[in-house]
Amino acid sequence: MKRRELVGAIAAALTLGLAPRSPANTRPRLRPPGALAPAAFAQACIGCYRCAEVCPTTAIRFPTGFSLDAALPYVEPRDAACVLCMQCTDVCPTQALRPIRADPEVVHREVRMGRPDLNRSRCLPWSGAGVCRLCFEVCPYPNRAVELVGARLGPLFHPEACVGCGLCEEACPDGSHAIQILPFA
Repeated sequence: MKRRELVGAIAAALTLGLAPRSPANTRPRLRPPGALAPAAFAQACIGCYRCAEVCPTTAIRFPTGFSLDAALPYVEPRDAACVLCMQCTDVCPTQALRPIRADPEVVHREVRMGRPDLNRSRCLPWSGAGVCRLCFEVCPYPNRAVELVGARLGPLFHPEACVGCGLCEEACPDGSHAIQILPFA
């Protein structure tokens, strides 16, 4: 049994499941760029925190408190999105984050952190509540991952071309929160 599994099991036994879960804790976690598939990532990551230490935007976080995934890094794009610098992939000692060159075309071809989910009823242009082009403006791959369509220029996402960095989710206005990046299974 790995250290993180042992600590998680002890914590679960101590709390007996009585600790309330906040909605933020129930949201699926977005793995950093270059992460292996979920099971392989959990197996390879040693929780050394190097990826978080080099992250220029502090996008890479580690869970606080006791949990079964206490040592696994994640990105919470609404708070701080990934800027695709690939520094985290350079410092990972176990290659739980595969090394990826920070070239925009290489990143576009190799990184798939998640997929965009747009709630059109909350999106300002789609709902008719206002004008907004922030998701398009911050996207590192405009007109590929997202384009503006229709009379009100609402965003149309192309998940197959999206790297899942979360810059659109971070930029989405506070009153709207129409975009969420969902991790791949």
